[in-house]
Amino acid sequence: MSGGFYDRLKASRAAAGSPEGAELEECVRKTVAKLQSSHTDGSKPGMLLGKIQSGKTRAFLGVIAAAFDEGFDVAVVLTKGTKTLAQQTVNRIANEYREFRDAEELAVYDIMTVPNLTAWEIDGHKLIFVAKKENHNMRRLVELFSKSHPRLASKRVLIVDDEADFASIRFTKKKGSDDVEQGRIADRIDELRRELANPAVLQVTATPYSLYLQPDEYEATPGQNFTFEPKRPAFTELVPIHGGYVGGDHYFGEHDESELEFYLWHPVSDDELSALKKEDRRRVRADEALTSKRTEALRHALITFVTAASIRRLQQKQAGIPQRRYSMIVHVETARASHAWQHTVAQEIIAGMSQAAGSGHRLFDELIEVSINDLQRSVEAGGYVMPDRQAVMTLVKDAFVKGGVVTEKVNSDNDVQALLDENAELRLRTPFSVFIGGQILDRGITVPNLLGFFYGRSPKKMQQDTVLQHARMYGNRPKEDLAVSRFYTTAGNYNALKSIHEFDSALRHAFETGAHDRGVAFVMRDLSNRVIPCAPSKILVSDIVSLRPNGALLPVGFQTKSKTELSKIMAKVDALIPAEAIDSKTPIKFECEKAVKILDLIEEAFRFEDGYSFDWEACRAAVEYFSKVASPPDERGSAWIIAPRGRTITRRRPGGRYSDAPLSYQERKAFRTLGGSLPILALLGQEGKEEDGWRDCPFWWPVLVAPAQAAPSIFASSVRESSDEE
Repeated sequence: MSGGFYDRLKASRAAAGSPEGAELEECVRKTVAKLQSSHTDGSKPGMLLGKIQSGKTRAFLGVIAAAFDEGFDVAVVLTKGTKTLAQQTVNRIANEYREFRDAEELAVYDIMTVPNLTAWEIDGHKLIFVAKKENHNMRRLVELFSKSHPRLASKRVLIVDDEADFASIRFTKKKGSDDVEQGRIADRIDELRRELANPAVLQVTATPYSLYLQPDEYEATPGQNFTFEPKRPAFTELVPIHGGYVGGDHYFGEHDESELEFYLWHPVSDDELSALKKEDRRRVRADEALTSKRTEALRHALITFVTAASIRRLQQKQAGIPQRRYSMIVHVETARASHAWQHTVAQEIIAGMSQAAGSGHRLFDELIEVSINDLQRSVEAGGYVMPDRQAVMTLVKDAFVKGGVVTEKVNSDNDVQALLDENAELRLRTPFSVFIGGQILDRGITVPNLLGFFYGRSPKKMQQDTVLQHARMYGNRPKEDLAVSRFYTTAGNYNALKSIHEFDSALRHAFETGAHDRGVAFVMRDLSNRVIPCAPSKILVSDIVSLRPNGALLPVGFQTKSKTELSKIMAKVDALIPAEAIDSKTPIKFECEKAVKILDLIEEAFRFEDGYSFDWEACRAAVEYFSKVASPPDERGSAWIIAPRGRTITRRRPGGRYSDAPLSYQERKAFRTLGGSLPILALLGQEGKEEDGWRDCPFWWPVLVAPAQAAPSIFASSVRESSDEE
């Protein structure tokens, strides 16, 4: 392939200051080799698996160039169904392949504007067609090969299905019928494939759940098979993750106050989110823009965003590098009326800040001080230098007084087209741009230099792969930016997103370790109280709990019952714990049934704050599954238990967040060396002192740790029986 399209593409990327990297080059070349050696089609495509905002487009553009070197003539790129994204994809491809276009070796077309191609163009060029996954686009694409230019159908064609979770693999159940049929777009893709003499199909996705959630042959007989193997891909290649990638592990992983990631999430009250969804001047008054509790988090978000961008620009100025412009997203609802209301409230806060700054009102300085203090914690936790406080105050004041904080509504293709720059990215008019909108903001459109994300959608009402596409704060970001980034949402939303991240991580772990050959366990409890297999196609709207090998389940955000009630419950728990497990340095074996009874009792002792919950049923099912089903026959019915006492964890951390790490790092590390296939129930004996926020009574804080040898496992505490939904 030397001297071909891919080598020249690598050279142009390197010249632009973005060299390919050995891992990505290996991924590209291995993908093309497998496309040639494997039979790929709509039933068994190749799969390029990346993470959200992790460089998947760069990877598949490399694959197309390398495929052209190996005899492919035509590439079809299927993109998500919006005009903006189709244009963004066309612009990205045209820009990356400019050298080949200028040399008259290659042409790129949007399927809706393809001219009447001549033989000179068809035979003398490599051709790339971009089509939205929308019915009219897909029909035009099929007609291009079947009617307009049938000669194209005989050429070697690579179909690249970008964001393959979106419309490409979709199944619907007819109302009043048990028949499952493929969605319209998936039909069109299959129709296109049938027109081609020698196609190859590559799916590109960060959310491969459709591969697990297909209906074919997935109903299992209770008691027989708990695992489901991905049957669709002919092969899977993983897109390497850039060293600067920021993703779910940063936002939803385990972090303490010494790490900058701990400060990313800022809680929003349910009451405030409700007030922002629908205009109501009785709840949100214009004259209280800077003082109302109803808009406290949004006010903090806007002010902290401007402060964060000011800090970064001062750091860049001090380092002698160009100062960048920054953005913030407010994504609360899909309804346009809601966007107008949120836009109004945001503008009132900005106007209030401008007026307060201009008049020298003390409230302005107080609000900025709160934001500076907040950001300083994470800047210093990241090991970075905080700029002079007065310099930050001055820059923030200028931003508000001089109209530097700009807000834009983004809720239709027409609006977006006017807001895009020459790279089809949202244009940042000033260093402080706030975008307020709906679904268009979660459809893959690029929002540059994002520092603030105010999020209000309800993840519990949406499918897994849909929700992950909302994660606009993911991507290749400087760690210095991350140190001043903030994510605003309710505790309920945050915990739902964390659960989704854990599900994503469990499935991804299967791919990355090759464990997907053994499958992923989907487990539920039936009406007879048996732990049985759960069809993956039923968990889309389920409450789920995910566990990777050595992963942990534990309750967070709770308060215990009163001292009198708690002491009675804990006395019953004490009676079930083996004496040799108390204060033991290592876990000991005991009966699974006792572990379940202990969890039953502790469930009675805890009450959860708004937005927090714990799926006790899934936790018990996990204990029984690992102990009675997934373990070797000679160990079935057993579990490990360890019960150290004397812990004095405070109910809330210094920053106000609920404590969520009763198990020490050293203990987790020791459990990893335990090996084996049995679950570990760690009971952490808390002193429960009143000064630590508890009820002045000792209690056991349970943590369930999955076995080191476990397959990635998904526990569903409820499933849909049947549905008319997709």
